[in-house]
Amino acid sequence: MRALVSLGLAASLALGAAAVAQDAPVPEPSDEALFVEKCGLCHLEGGFGTRVLSRRVPEGQALLQDREVLPAAFTTMVVRRGIGSMPQIRAAELGDAQLAAIARYLEAGQ
Repeated sequence: MRALVSLGLAASLALGAAAVAQDAPVPEPSDEALFVEKCGLCHLEGGFGTRVLSRRVPEGQALLQDREVLPAAFTTMVVRRGIGSMPQIRAAELGDAQLAAIARYLEAGQ
């Protein structure tokens, strides 16, 4: 009986700790972290998008985050409509707020 009470108490404590953990706010990822998470597969060093762009844009401009000029409005348009080898990315896949953060990061440059 004691073992059963101890088990019940342990389960209650575990559930209570889980409830507290769920209430803790999750910090928003940085604009750069969003870019790496959502775009990095193609647009970081060695990615498909970077390799394609290296054949189409001036030297040193294939890595999006290294571009001297990359207006947020252009990034938003390209992401939502697609261009060349890049497919359009719908709001269900990348929310408007996330896209705005990524576009802001790229516009600011390094």
